[in-house]
Amino acid sequence: SAYYLLERCSLPLMGLAEKKNGQLEKLKDEKITDLAKINDLQNEVIRMKDEQLSKVRNVVKDTVKDTVTSELKSYSSVVRESCSAALEPKRIVSAVKKVAEGEDRSRNVIVFGMLEEEEENVASKVDILMDKVNEKPHATDCSRIGQKKPGVHRPIRFKVTSSDIVYQILRKAKVLKDVEGFQRVFISPDRSVEERVSRQKLVTKLKSKRAAEPNKQFIIRKGEVVLLSEKKGCVENV
Repeated sequence: SAYYLLERCSLPLMGLAEKKNGQLEKLKDEKITDLAKINDLQNEVIRMKDEQLSKVRNVVKDTVKDTVTSELKSYSSVVRESCSAALEPKRIVSAVKKVAEGEDRSRNVIVFGMLEEEEENVASKVDILMDKVNEKPHATDCSRIGQKKPGVHRPIRFKVTSSDIVYQILRKAKVLKDVEGFQRVFISPDRSVEERVSRQKLVTKLKSKRAAEPNKQFIIRKGEVVLLSEKKGCVENV
């Protein structure tokens, strides 16, 4: 009958369905297990990376600390040695003396080429010279400098009240080349040995430039040999 046929066909199908459903559940369980294993492996990898990063950080921290400590010790040692050397009494005295001499020298004027005579009045000669350059400074400590030698006219040194006055005298000294009896008289600031050496080098360079290019006018300005341009007041570096 129809009921018999339905029963004969449905029972095997139901059994097959249950079997397949069991296999599916098994696959699901295996899938879940695999996912759990994967998750555990990921966590393990993350943990290992964290441990490695922590070790690297510690190594870097220790290395930097050792390096900084070493450098600080070296720097401290250098500073200590430098300060110790710089604070030696002789060096302090020398430095103070050098500064004082520099400040004192800035108010001095040196005159070359003035005729030297027996029983001369040096201060009176300075007054006459200053009158020629139209300056009336309060000059003190007027004297000849250097060892006296036959036939040699020693330079004259005198002091004024400020370095600004020295500058004014030097600016006007160029008029002496047109004054009778003073064409060979030169006025200069009071330079140190180092400054004189540097100045001599500039003068040598100036003479060389003038000899090589006689049609151009070279001068010394602000510690350099410069070309005086045709435009008034303009100079060019050489």
